[in-house]
Amino acid sequence: MPDEIEIQSSGTNNVVQTEPVAVVVVVQKHRLCSIMPIIVFSYIGVLIRIGLNFLGNIQAPLSASFWSNFVGCFIMGFIVEQKVHIQKHFPQLYVGLTTGLCGSITTFSGLMYNSCVALFGPSSHVTYPISNYLAIIISVLSSSFIGFIIGRHISVFILSPLSLLLSSNTISKVQYLNETVRLWFFPVLIIISIPLLILLAVLLPIGHYTYFIYSVIFAPFGSLTRYILSIVFNTNANFPLGTLFANVIGSYIYFGLVTIQEYVYISSSLVTQVIIGIIQGYCGCLTTVSTFILELDTIKKRSYIYAYVIITLLPIQIVYIILGDIFTYICLPKS
Repeated sequence: MPDEIEIQSSGTNNVVQTEPVAVVVVVQKHRLCSIMPIIVFSYIGVLIRIGLNFLGNIQAPLSASFWSNFVGCFIMGFIVEQKVHIQKHFPQLYVGLTTGLCGSITTFSGLMYNSCVALFGPSSHVTYPISNYLAIIISVLSSSFIGFIIGRHISVFILSPLSLLLSSNTISKVQYLNETVRLWFFPVLIIISIPLLILLAVLLPIGHYTYFIYSVIFAPFGSLTRYILSIVFNTNANFPLGTLFANVIGSYIYFGLVTIQEYVYISSSLVTQVIIGIIQGYCGCLTTVSTFILELDTIKKRSYIYAYVIITLLPIQIVYIILGDIFTYICLPKS
C-alpha cells in the first residue's frame, strides 16, 4: 500500500512538472506561427488605411482620423464576435486579423497628431481650436466604439446562422485548409513579398506616392513591435500595459518624425518619402485604436477603464501640446 501511494504521488509530480513545460512549448509555437499572418495582414491593413484617407479631405483633421479608425474597429468587432469559431479552426488567422489587419488599419498616433493639428491650426476665434481639438478626440473614439459594436452585431446576424449549418465534413475540410494555409500560404506570400517590395522600392521612380511602398515595408515592423509588447507587458487583463506602451511610444515617434519632416530642410525627396513611409507604416501600425477599444470593452472594473484611458491619453497630449506650442511660437512671423 505505501508503495502504491508513492507511485501515484511520483506520477502526479511528473504530471505537474511536465504539464507547464508542454503548455509553454505550445504557447511559444502558437506565437511563432502567428508572426507570419501578422506580417501579411499588416501589408493589407496599412494599404487600406492609406486608401481610406482619400475618402475625405486629408487636410481636415477629423476626416483624416475618422474612416480608418471606424472601419478598423468595425472589422475588429466582427472578428471578435466570432473569436471562438476562428480560434478553433484558424488560431493563427485570428491573431493575424486582429493584431495584423485591424491594428494596422487603425492608428492611435494619427488620431493624437490630428487632434494636435486642430488645436494649433488657424482659427478666427480663441475657443474654436479647443472645440475642434476635443471634437476630434471625442468623435473619433466614440465612432470607433460604435463601429466596434455594429461589427459585433452584424457578425452575429450573418455568421451565427451559417455556423449551425456546418457539417462535420465541412469542419474537417476547414481544418485541412488551416494546416495548408499555416504551412504553405503565409510563408510563400512572405517569401514572394520581400524581394518584390525591395525591387519596387529600388526600381520605381520617386514620386508623390512612393511612400506607399515604404509604408508597406515598415508596416510589419510596427505590428510585430506591438505584438511583442503585448506578449511581454499584457499580464494584467484589467490594465494592458503592452498596448499602452505601444500607443504612447508610437505617438512620440510619430510626432518626432513629423517634426523632422515639417521643420528640417531635407533636399532629398527620397528621404522625405521614407520618413512618410515610417510615419504611416511603422508608427501607424505600432499604435492602434481597435485594440484600445477592444480592451475598453473587455476590462471588467470601471475604475480601471478610466485610469487606462487617462494614462494613455494624458502623457501623449501633454507632450504634443507643449511641443506644438513651442514650434508654433518659433515659426510665427516676428513683427
